[in-house]
Amino acid sequence: MEEYRTQPEAPETAPAEARARIWQHFLRPARLLRWALLLSFLVILYNAWYEDIPVHELALRYGYPDSQFVEVNGMTVHYRITGKGEPLVLLHDANSSLHTWAEWTELLSRRYQVISLDLPGFGLTGPHPQSSYSTFMYASFFEQFVQAINLRRFHLVGNGLGAQIAWFYASEHPDKLRKLILMNAPGFEKKSRPVLYWLAQTPVLNRILWRITPRSYIRLMLEDVYADDQKITPELVQRYHDMLLRPGNRKAFTDRAQVHENRPPVDLIEGIRTPTLILWGAEDTRISPEYAYEFHREIRRALLKIYQNTGHWPQEENAAQSARDVQAFLEGRF
Repeated sequence: MEEYRTQPEAPETAPAEARARIWQHFLRPARLLRWALLLSFLVILYNAWYEDIPVHELALRYGYPDSQFVEVNGMTVHYRITGKGEPLVLLHDANSSLHTWAEWTELLSRRYQVISLDLPGFGLTGPHPQSSYSTFMYASFFEQFVQAINLRRFHLVGNGLGAQIAWFYASEHPDKLRKLILMNAPGFEKKSRPVLYWLAQTPVLNRILWRITPRSYIRLMLEDVYADDQKITPELVQRYHDMLLRPGNRKAFTDRAQVHENRPPVDLIEGIRTPTLILWGAEDTRISPEYAYEFHREIRRALLKIYQNTGHWPQEENAAQSARDVQAFLEGRF
């Protein structure tokens, strides 16, 4: 009779070794680094995720006692009229609002009827109903606004995008303008696109910008337009950030990035006959001061002043001096 012998049982070390190998696999430095980076990215997204702020809340927070609203082409346009005298209309730059003119309004409304407005896609006015953001649309919109508030003849000031609208409007409606002031105006410079605009132009990815809006981006934007970063206060960053959270304004940013044929022909500039003052910040990193001389050369009998230690928005960074110069120009004393 055969004897059956059982083999001695092996020590139960295999499962323990397998578990150890699994943990070693998950705890490899490279894998831990990837997880840490992913977690950090998710934390950044969480902290930069902002819902829209309702318009009525923003109006209560940032409206002025003399704030008014008027319907223009399907938009409820936010504007101010302050003071009495000859009308002086102020057009702000991209990514800004009528708040950029706060100090000018206080200073110049002693002698003039100062009118400022939030352009489509910005401030409390919000997006254009057809998502149209070319300079041609803005000039047409501005003429509709002028008619809506019954303006006849007025002085016109523009900064950045507002200056581009202003010189194009001056070329088409010279009979409406008394005097023209252009501040850091686009027109002659070569068009460039920052990396953020590439993201804004990319389908699907651009939807991220409709919700992800870090305050650090607003700070960087202001550092780009200011020469002196010490003037950028937390309150200033907060206001610009809040205005971008107005429903539709973040989508308006991505819609504006889709516009390629945005600029009217610069040949129109040499035809401007309205008395013109050109103001520029010497430290403007967006549009070089060299282009101030192009405007000065092309516009007949235009006057020019360049401010030292000033960037792209002289009305904010050098408000008192620039307002005095505008008043002197309007009164024939410049």
